Amino acid sequence: MSTNRSGLSADTQALMLFESSKKSTGVAYLLWFFTGGVGGHRFYMGRTKSAIGMIALTIFGWATLAAFVGGFFLVALGIWLIVDAFAMPGWIAEHNNALMARLNKAAGPSGSDDVADQLAKFADLKEKGAITEEEFETQKKRIMEQLSPSIVTGR
Repeated sequence: MSTNRSGLSADTQALMLFESSKKSTGVAYLLWFFTGGVGGHRFYMGRTKSAIGMIALTIFGWATLAAFVGGFFLVALGIWLIVDAFAMPGWIAEHNNALMARLNKAAGPSGSDDVADQLAKFADLKEKGAITEEEFETQKKRIMEQLSPSIVTGR
């Protein structure tokens, strides 16, 4: 395990970068609840274009409510928000798994890390609550796929 000028190991730096960049389900749901009508949760998830669409739908719906047309737009927005409530956990898992894969790829293969060390590192992160069970399983699968078939099958 090497260190750089900051004195932190590469693993520690990668963990810090992951922790500062990962998305939280709780934060996403709070944004959905309080700012859902203007797409706050979508901005948080990096889905800017659809968030702007939600803003436009909200503005247009309220602006045309007196003409009895706005109700249709606001109902459509409500349905969109309900769909988002069920879709958000998948978006968050997808984002966090992609982030972890990018960090792992950027770190590159380490000569000192064998498969057992890598699995132990991710198991430790899971136990500390830094990653979820799903994220752990994704990394475990990735590590096992990197092994040659002869090692995995024992032939």
